[in-house]
This record gives sequence, structure tokens and C-alpha cells, in this order.
Amino acid sequence: KQGFASRASSYFERSEKQGFASRASSYFERSEKQGFASRASSYFYSKNFQDAVIESLKIAKDKRHKRVEVGDMLTALAKNNLVFRKILIENNLKVEDIESLVWWLESIESRIAERQRIWEYKNLVRTGTLAKEWAAGYTITLDRYSIDWTETVRQKRFNEIVGHQEQIEQVERILARVDINNALLVGEAGSGRESIVQAIAQRSLFGESLPPLKYKRVVEVDMVSLLSQAASNEEAEVLLDRIFQESISAGNIILVFNEFHNYVGSGLRLGTIDISGILFPYLKSPQSLIIAITTYAGLHKNIEQNPSLLSLFEKVEVPEISERETFMLLENLALLLESRYKKYVTYPAIREMVRLSGRYMPSIPFPKKAMDLMDEVMVYVAQLSKSQLVLPEHVAKVVSQKTQVPVGEIESKEREVLLNLEKLIHQRIINQEEAVKEVSSALRRARADITVRKGPMGCFLFLGPTGVGKTETSKALAEIYFGSEDRMARLDMSEFQAIADIPRLIGSAGQEGLLTTQVWENPFSLVLLDEIEKAHPNILNLFLQVLDEGHLTDGLGRKIDFKNTIIIATSNAGYLVILEALKKNKLMTAIKEELLDFLYKEGTFRPEFINRFDSVVVFKSLTKENLLDITELLLQKLKKNLQEKEIEFIINLPLKEKIVELGFDPIFGARQMRRVIQDKVENVLAAALLSGELKRGYRVQIEPKDFKLIINP
Repeated sequence: KQGFASRASSYFERSEKQGFASRASSYFERSEKQGFASRASSYFYSKNFQDAVIESLKIAKDKRHKRVEVGDMLTALAKNNLVFRKILIENNLKVEDIESLVWWLESIESRIAERQRIWEYKNLVRTGTLAKEWAAGYTITLDRYSIDWTETVRQKRFNEIVGHQEQIEQVERILARVDINNALLVGEAGSGRESIVQAIAQRSLFGESLPPLKYKRVVEVDMVSLLSQAASNEEAEVLLDRIFQESISAGNIILVFNEFHNYVGSGLRLGTIDISGILFPYLKSPQSLIIAITTYAGLHKNIEQNPSLLSLFEKVEVPEISERETFMLLENLALLLESRYKKYVTYPAIREMVRLSGRYMPSIPFPKKAMDLMDEVMVYVAQLSKSQLVLPEHVAKVVSQKTQVPVGEIESKEREVLLNLEKLIHQRIINQEEAVKEVSSALRRARADITVRKGPMGCFLFLGPTGVGKTETSKALAEIYFGSEDRMARLDMSEFQAIADIPRLIGSAGQEGLLTTQVWENPFSLVLLDEIEKAHPNILNLFLQVLDEGHLTDGLGRKIDFKNTIIIATSNAGYLVILEALKKNKLMTAIKEELLDFLYKEGTFRPEFINRFDSVVVFKSLTKENLLDITELLLQKLKKNLQEKEIEFIINLPLKEKIVELGFDPIFGARQMRRVIQDKVENVLAAALLSGELKRGYRVQIEPKDFKLIINP
């Protein structure tokens, strides 16, 4: 029995094991067929994560990393992971922000690692163990009147170079040539012209430039110092000639002349000399390498007047760098300023500096405006704020102070103004509901950043008889939105009836433009083009680009930005059509169509010009009831002025009715009525004040019949 039981137990154990193995084998076979790996993969991580891993590998490969770094994975997750992207959106961040932060981190790590490799050529040059310039000749006079860019690079006083790679390579090719190897850098101050010279000095010092330029010294001639120390112009010319001779003898010098336009041409300011005569023989010499820096205005005004001099230079135009490149530059600059001011710059603050400087400081190019703004914000936070962090609200505060324009999140007071804009404008404007509504809607869209457009914030064409409120609406708008009527640039377009008047409008080498200069100096303003129909057709064509693209190139080559302006053109062309239509009680939509058809047939405006405006607003002629309200507004202004002299002016209905009776004219609107108030009311009050009849503390009213004063002491 025991033997049987033992054998049976052994048998069943083997059978059970074999059965389990068989079942397990068949299970895994089925699992493999059904895609076990796929099910396990989907169980442990999602498709988004798989995509992120693959994307991180691509990013690491593009950056030539040996492995996937943290920054590569972060960037990939920002692009592919829905949860991470939701976190970014909640914190007002984008994929581009993560890429920028990763670049910032990797740039810092790269520079730290580079400094630790003390045996590399760059570090040996900076420590002074290598001095290839000793093999060159002495430059005693040049050293006395110069700024050595190469030495500054060696001591690492410059920030890392960002942008303008194309221009840097172009200048190198020019300097490396045998014929005409002098470069003329043309660009606005602050666009990064000097950073190109810095890059040339750096690449030459480290032996990274073209072979003819390796290990050369880049030296700027300090003309201010030279002219201030020279006893006469003749001595200055002798010193300058000696500098050129020394640079050629040394054989390793690249000379730089900053603000070159100040030292060539006629009509130079006091304290400068014309060095073009001394320059000519050296510019023609292949042994002399010269970089001159100028502005577009200086090029047109001084250098182009001497074609033979200009022919010895190869011109290189220097545009402003992009917002992305400016961002990278600020990230590097932030480390230096943090050390100086003991404050930490947050990433959103840097982003706000680039955005706000680009929008609210159009007259200054990148990167200067952003760098200056960062420095100013750091000073503001260090002096006036207890915060250890530089935040976006600090940036908005400084920009608001600089531009006198409310910047940042819409505050409750400004929100109330925008929502009640119609009521505020109607405090100064009687009737004209359509015009007020159109303008108010456009401003709300602009301030809320709803409208995506290239042109100005708003473009309107006001059509209607004279004296109905077209100009007054513009003034009210300038005061309410921009803070003051002084923010309105008003041009009488009847003064521009010939093609020869274009330079007066946009400027030229010898004069500033009446339009472009005002917008350049006050980019946040209202531009009023009065009597636009009287301007020459070619002048109207200039405004096609302004209304469409939001910019115009002036006579000095500057790009004038109109994107922060409101442009209003006024015209009384076809006003008789309006008057006749109103007599027939036609609707405003029908009147507008009839008026535009008339203007097209008469050739006053072309359809492509009219279509550039956001709205064509027709102003109705004023009724006697409207004029009564306008009279009240005008007399209230007069009453306010007299209150400042402590004189009470009593306004009554008979006086207003008499003024309207004398001043009512459908053709001239409220203008005739203003003249009546001036002649019948203001003149009488002025005479009484000067004669002493009307004194402080008195009450006065005017008898409507003959406009005599009734004075009550």
C-alpha cells in the first residue's frame, strides 16, 4: 500500500508540473501572438511618453550630445506630454520658453566647463602666457590715442556675442580681400554695430577667423581724445598720419573709426576735422585694414556726398537683432546684473522686458532698448522695492514711467474707462453716435490685445461737413486714450499738394519730416490728417503702406513704426451729398454708400485707399438742438475759466438760444457759433475785466438781447 501510494504521489506531482508547464507555455504563446509586448508597453507608459522619448533622442542628436540630457528631455516633454503642457499653459509659458531656459542652462554649464580647461588656447591667451603681438612693430602713438578691443576681449569684459553672424562673416571676407578691404558698418545706434567689431576682435585673437586676419589687433582710434589733446588741426592731422603709418608698419592692426560721419564731409560741427584727405592713400593700400561705423543719417548726409571716399569702402548694413536673439543676450546679461545689484531676475521678467521694449520703444533698435530697460529695472528694484526678485510687474511699472502709457494688466480704473468710452467721449461730443461707437470698439479691441494686425491700432476716415465734430472727436480721443491732447500730431494736408512736398512730410538729408519725426519721438500718439482730400495722390500712396503694414521708411532711412498710433483722416468732400440726403430722411447706411459712390466717381479717393481704413464714419450735420448742447459745453468751459478768477458766470437758456440763433448754419456747423461766443460774450467779459468793472467775488450774467453785462458784486 505504501509503495503504491508513493508511486501514485510521484506520478501526480510529475503530471501537475507537466500540466503547469504546458499551460504556461500555451499562455505565453497566446500572449506573444496577441502582442504581449504591446500590452505591457501601453500599461507602463503612454503613447505621448513614447513620442517624448523619441523626440528627446532627436534633440540630443541635433545638439551633438553624447547622451540625452535633462534639457533635451524637458524640451521633448513640453512638445509631447499633455500633462506637462497643461502645467506650462497654467503658468503662462510656452514650448519656446522651455527651449530658451534649456539654452540658458546649457550655455552657463558650457562656459563653466570651458574655464576649467585651462590648457586650451583661449584660456592661455587670456592668462597672458601667449603674446603673438610681440612679433609686430611698436605703435606708440596709436596706443596713446586708441581703445584696444583685443585687450578688452582678452580680459573678458564683453558679454557673449549673439546674432549678426552673417554680418560678421561678411566683414571678415571684406577685410581678408586684397582690393577694397575696408568695411563700412551702417546701422542705427544700438543695433549691435560694435558687437560685430567685438566678434572680429575675438575671432582674430583666438585664431578662429580667416587666415589673413588671425592674431591681429583690433584697435579703435579715439578721435575725441586725439582732437582734444592736439593744439591745432594741423597737429591732429600729423598725429593721425603717424597712427596710419604705425599700423601699416606693425602689420597686425585693424583700425576702427566709430561715428565715422563726424569726421568726413563738409559742414562738420565745431571741434571736429575732415580726415578724408588723410584717409585716401591709406584706404587704397592693401596693408591698411579699416572698419568705419556710421548711421544711415550720417551716411546720407556726409559720406555719400563724397562718392570717391565711399567707393573705397564695402558697405555692410546692420539690422537690429531678433527678439529671440535679444532674449538670449538678456539671459547672459542677467547674471552680471544680478551680481551687481544683488537681485535675482526671474524668467518671466526677462520675457516681459523683450516684449514690452519691442512694443513700446519702437524708435530704439534691439538689443539696446532691451538691455537699457533691464539695467533700469534692476536699479528700480534695488532702490524702491524690498523684493529680492525682479518680476514682470516691475518691468511694466518702469515702461509706464518711461513712455507715459499704461502698461501691463488692465487695472480696474482703466477697464472702467474702456468700458465707458462712449460716455466719456460724449462729454465733449454732441450726437455722432456712429463715429463714437466705431472708435470706442476699436480701442477696446486694441487694449485687450484681441486684434491681430500689422497696421496702426485704429484707422478711421471721418467724412462730413465742417464744424460737426470731426476734429473735436480726435482731440477727445487723444486726451482719453493717450492722456493728453498734446499726444495728437496734427497735419494740414492742404500743405502737401505737390510731389515736391514729400520730403517735408517724411524728411530728407537736410530736414526732418513733419510726420515721421513726430511719430519717431512720440510713438504713442494720435495722427490727425486734416483735409486729406487736398493732398497729392502720390502722397496718399505713402499712407497705403502705413495703413496696411504699420511702418514707413523716412528720408533718413529709418523705419518709422506706426503700430502704436491711431490714425484719423478727415475730409468734407461731398458734404452736399450728406446735406441733401438728410433732407430726404435717408438712413446713415444709405448716405454712406451714396457718398462713397460720389467720391469714387469724382476721383477724390480710390477704392484701395478707402479699403485700408477700419471704418469710414459719416458725420451728420448738426441740428439746433445739438447746437444748444454744444453751446452749453462751450459756455461751461468759459465758466470754469472765470471760476479760477473767483468770478461766478451764470448761464441761462435765453442766452444759449440767442447764440444758436445767431450762429446756426448747416454748412459751417458749430464753427460759426464759436465765433458768436467769441464776439458777443468773450469780448465783453474781457473788456470788463481789464477796466476793473468785473472783479473777484462778483457774479455776472449776460443779457441776451444786446449782450450787456449784469454784474452783482
